[in-house]
Amino acid sequence: MRKTAELAELLATARESTREVNDRRLPQQNALHRSVVKLLIADYEAGASTYELAERYNVRRNTVRDTLRRAGFDLTVKAKRAALSEEQKAEARRLFDDGTTRRELMEMYGVSESTIRRVLRR
Repeated sequence: MRKTAELAELLATARESTREVNDRRLPQQNALHRSVVKLLIADYEAGASTYELAERYNVRRNTVRDTLRRAGFDLTVKAKRAALSEEQKAEARRLFDDGTTRRELMEMYGVSESTIRRVLRR
């Protein structure tokens, strides 16, 4: 029970902390503490992408993927669910034509840059 309360407190603190736009980025880490791994897994199960987790926990995306794989997750399954529907693809093309940047589209749909590039090429 005590560990659950500690993890909940850590999670609340992490979610409340924000960086200002002009703040310097912290150096990225490669190793994660067990408590952070538990939080990362909980966030992934709640629907966060590996991109979001890498930014949230200030680690490389490879670190997030390796951590999740070691925890037994099959990342190819979630990646297939993250594909854009035909409606989303059409909307993304319209938004891009109206001036929305690729980066904004990536963040809006929670997909990689290569996915956005493929959508816009068609």
